[in-house]
Amino acid sequence: MGLFNLFGDGISFGTSARTGTSVLTDSKYNTNLFKYPSDLGAADKGHYILININEQTYTSFPGIRVESALPSVRANRESIAAQFGGYDTSAGAANISKGIQAVADAALDTSIGQFLKKGADGLASFIPDSVKGVVGDGMDELGEYKERIDANIGVRTISRITDTIALYMPSNLTFSYNQAYSELRPGGTGLQTALSFLNSAADTYKSSGNVVDTKAMFKSLSPFLANSLLQGAGPVGQILFTAASGGKVQNPMLEILYSSPQFREFNFDFLMFPRSEQEALEVQNIIDRLRFHQAPELVNNSGGYFLYPPSEFDIFFYYNGHENPNIPKISTCVLTTITTDYTPGGFAAYEVEGEGVASMGRTGMPVGIKLSLSFKETEYIVKGSPLLGNSQRNSIKRDSVSIDPTQPKNPLRG
Repeated sequence: MGLFNLFGDGISFGTSARTGTSVLTDSKYNTNLFKYPSDLGAADKGHYILININEQTYTSFPGIRVESALPSVRANRESIAAQFGGYDTSAGAANISKGIQAVADAALDTSIGQFLKKGADGLASFIPDSVKGVVGDGMDELGEYKERIDANIGVRTISRITDTIALYMPSNLTFSYNQAYSELRPGGTGLQTALSFLNSAADTYKSSGNVVDTKAMFKSLSPFLANSLLQGAGPVGQILFTAASGGKVQNPMLEILYSSPQFREFNFDFLMFPRSEQEALEVQNIIDRLRFHQAPELVNNSGGYFLYPPSEFDIFFYYNGHENPNIPKISTCVLTTITTDYTPGGFAAYEVEGEGVASMGRTGMPVGIKLSLSFKETEYIVKGSPLLGNSQRNSIKRDSVSIDPTQPKNPLRG
């Protein structure tokens, strides 16, 4: 974790002046900042990872909101929506909701709508007030659900809070970008067999001097018929066809088609060896806070039928109090797995002289704890996404620049 000067004579430490995490303790996140080690941000610990927490908007355990800070996924989606009009189902749902509302409002303004409204008012006198109250409350609740649909939020109904965790840079920092492709095997299908036979017949017709040669046609057709019949007999039929045809096998005619983007996943490991009671308590607070926000929540008055999802997390990489632009950005993530190993090198615990009972952060506190966190991003990367940084703006114009490496004027060769 040391900071070195790579230039000049030899290797020497850089400046010892570091703002460290003081920018956090002097900011909107100072209320609930948990950090390890306690001197995080010092001269030899200037690099660190920052985990901001986004709670569910309707939670019954609210933290202190940071209204001026949007979760990364919402900020990114607003940026993409400004370019392409959005790319998630919530945008369509919001537009449909607004369209239905517009149609309903327009219908009520027509003469037919007014007639139906008067008829409903006349029937109201025959409906008990208790029933009208229940129906009215239900319609109001449905109206509230409709109003909550926001194309900029979608299913990410989260809000940033002051709970923040700062940790030293993990030893493993890997970014993988994956795309899913599917294989198609049109060979052997009835349609493909018919097309292949027609092509074979056309070739036979041409090779016969554009004369219909019935014998040649049947000769061309026979392998297709034999293959179709024997393929239905399973593996034995396939072996018989291959043996009878001189080693021929059916061409699967493989094609590969793009299927879908993949969500990125991140795994971070942290070894914690608290050096004081204060650090030990901070380590316990960090683990407890992560476990709390990773847990789902029962919705009030639902009989346990509904759950609010766990909190979500924004991850940033900092150096000397500022975000490090040399490391790729990560969007809002869910915390899929927390693994806590209390015996990373065999069990050993602190003992405070004179204490015969274990207490938090003192006697019984493990000497070392390994904390492993597995995150999964909640949005996939597309061209134009802020997650790609400046790469889309530095692309080469293919219509004006040669990319043939044999060309002497290729700017890529200098």
